[in-house]
Amino acid sequence: MLVRRLASIIAALTVAGTAGACSGQEEPPAAKPSAAATSAAAKPVARTTVRVGSVGGRRVLVDQEGRTLYVSTADTKGKSSCLGQCATTWPPLTGDAVNGEGVDGFQLATYSRPDGQLQTTYLNQPLYRFRDDKVGDANGQGMNGTWFMLDADGDPLRWW
Repeated sequence: MLVRRLASIIAALTVAGTAGACSGQEEPPAAKPSAAATSAAAKPVARTTVRVGSVGGRRVLVDQEGRTLYVSTADTKGKSSCLGQCATTWPPLTGDAVNGEGVDGFQLATYSRPDGQLQTTYLNQPLYRFRDDKVGDANGQGMNGTWFMLDADGDPLRWW
């Protein structure tokens, strides 16, 4: 007897659930995202330009402001090994890469750093600035035998 009652109850609930779904009633509208969520999603990605400029009489890669760009020989497989305090001294060039004068845009790319920022790469080499450089400076060149400017072809300048 108990089994029949349970079967009847289950059947009644199944029919009621199906009837509600087929009755033409629409689902309530999905909640709209908040204004904060919408503006965060629409926030444009910063764009950065890499171009060839003159530093110390040599044609090297520079950013849109003319500051020298460097690569680190400690980086491997297109990924930065410069994190934490290193990234304070050697700020990564972040943002979506755009080719400027003298730069092959097909060689520019980005990858996502562990902190979620996009870092610009050239020929699969992450690019950095040196925090003490101003436009036209090359104070980081050869530092610690690890940091080098890139010539117009993307080759590290290991001499100065």
